[in-house]
Amino acid sequence: MQFFTKPKRYDDVTTLEDNDLICYCIEVSKGEIVNAIKQGATTLKEIKTLTKACTGSECKEKKNNKRCCSKEINALIKLYS
Repeated sequence: MQFFTKPKRYDDVTTLEDNDLICYCIEVSKGEIVNAIKQGATTLKEIKTLTKACTGSECKEKKNNKRCCSKEINALIKLYS
């Protein structure tokens, strides 16, 4: 039996593992953001406060898709809250 996994794509956060980085400048993982959501964070501002994600200024330089991580964080909020 073969198992197929989805290739990782940052425009689809469901393809990412918990240890994959969402915020590259502060090095915050998907799992850390999901944990913050499970603790009650329901807005980008609350995620920023709890994890410091999306508070740096280097995602556009460090991240493979060359943009801020706010879109992925908002997608995670929709999925997990």
